[in-house]
This record gives sequence, C-alpha cells and structure tokens, in this order.
Amino acid sequence: MKSIMSNNYLCPHCKGYLNVDDKIIFGVRSKHNKKGLLLLSSKIGDYSIHSHPEFKYEKGDLISFYCPICNESLHTPSINNNLAKIEMIDEIDNHLDIYFSGVVGEKCTYVIKDKDIEAYGDNKSNYLDFFNLSSIR
Repeated sequence: MKSIMSNNYLCPHCKGYLNVDDKIIFGVRSKHNKKGLLLLSSKIGDYSIHSHPEFKYEKGDLISFYCPICNESLHTPSINNNLAKIEMIDEIDNHLDIYFSGVVGEKCTYVIKDKDIEAYGDNKSNYLDFFNLSSIR
C-alpha cells in the first residue's frame, strides 16, 4: 500500500482541497437518490469507506461522486461513467490525476502523470482499456 498522507487532493473543477488528515471527503448520491458524505482513505490501495450509517448502498451499486465544495460531478463520462476523477499534488509538487471506480466493491485506482499510468487494486484491469493516454487531462 502506497502512503500518500502528505499529499493534497483537489477538485478538478474548483481546485478546492478535498482531504482532511488521512481522509478524502466527497459528496455522494446513491442509486436511490439518497445524499450524504463519504470519506475514503488517502492511501492508494486502501479501500476503506466511512459514511453515515443511514447512507445505504450494496455491492455493485454505482455511487455518484461530487465535490463537497462546488457540487460538480467528479465522474468522467468521456472515459467511463463508472470512474471519478480528482487531482493530487504530491510532496514534491508533482501534479497527478487520480481515477477511481464509483462502483461499490470494485477496487481499482489509477494514478496518471503525463502518459504514465499506475494501476492499483484487485480490479485494476477493469478500466485500463478505456484510457487513451494521448487524450487524458
């Protein structure tokens, strides 16, 4: 598991900071149109989820992710609507794009810098074919 606690995570739309301590905070909507906040680990490869006990979801559900600051959708229909995107600035000021699945139970994260991609998680092969690295940004 790659530790990225000293990194900053930003909304690709408003550039607001999404992380507090070791969690990344998202506004979310379930398939039943229930709204809430979801906290994900800032460690790539750690797929732990924290949410309000009344925010219900099941394995296989697509959760819609939004910036909690500007409320813009973080999904990427130009690549695959199951994927959400945020930006990361690492401890040496590298700017990277982070894509992750919004499907409950699907463990896949992609870290992209320029034309290089690192894939993480048990389901990392699920979306690799959707990335055309010449058109990402």
